[in-house]
Amino acid sequence: MTPEQIKEKIKSIIQLPALPAVAMEVVELVDNPKTSASKLGKVISSDQALTAKVLKIANSPFYGFPKKISTIDFAIIVLGFDALKEIVISISLVSSLQKKSDNFFDAKTFWDHSISTGVVARRLARDLGYRISGEVFVGGLLHDMGVSVLHRYFNSEFSRIIEITRETDLNILEAEESVMGVTHGEVGGWLAERWNLPEHLAEAIAFHHVPAKAQINPDLVALVHCADIMSLQITRQQIDWDKGIEFDPAALERLRLNDPDVLNGYMNTYAEVLKTDIEQVTALSGMGA
Repeated sequence: MTPEQIKEKIKSIIQLPALPAVAMEVVELVDNPKTSASKLGKVISSDQALTAKVLKIANSPFYGFPKKISTIDFAIIVLGFDALKEIVISISLVSSLQKKSDNFFDAKTFWDHSISTGVVARRLARDLGYRISGEVFVGGLLHDMGVSVLHRYFNSEFSRIIEITRETDLNILEAEESVMGVTHGEVGGWLAERWNLPEHLAEAIAFHHVPAKAQINPDLVALVHCADIMSLQITRQQIDWDKGIEFDPAALERLRLNDPDVLNGYMNTYAEVLKTDIEQVTALSGMGA
């Protein structure tokens, strides 16, 4: 199939996971400057299971609020719209994208890396002074969702891609191009479009391995890209679908991380806190295999 045919197949797959209606409405409301806190609260509160999980995460040390948050309205006041969007999307993704493991895809590794990338991206954005920490968490969490789509709907091609990365010196992008003519980043970007996620999030997912292609929000894409590589190096995970991927020098320069001492300093700091953050997010949101 040509890349265009693959794109059309992905868009036409009936079972392709749709973001739950409540989550989609939350995304739209948060991105609308006219939305009131009470309206957003009513939408989230309409789903009891979602409400319970949102409150659990809002009360976790991950957000660090000292007083118990007992209502959605209070959560919105304390955490803000962007954090609520971050939490709702994260929870919704669990049921939409979670998969079983096989010889070519380990579900626990997938979620561990997704969460750690989101956590690192969020901390990095805050430490560097970018005001997009909520969006960057979601971008980090979703960056590899194209891998999940390929594993589920193009399983034979995905298996061949992983075999190539294990048997040759090709990196994952070269292996994907050789088998399918597209990369998991592009596939994830198409799914983000299907979910009607904001354009800058779709861009971050599509270009997380090629940040130089970003045009809408290059800072967001650079943050997700660097967080992806940082989390790999911090956790020392051997992940087939990230084989051979290294830091993009231009992305490091954009974030002022091109000094090795500065970069290593951040990674050493995050290594100390990453495990705790991941455990909190995983346990409270129900993620993991």
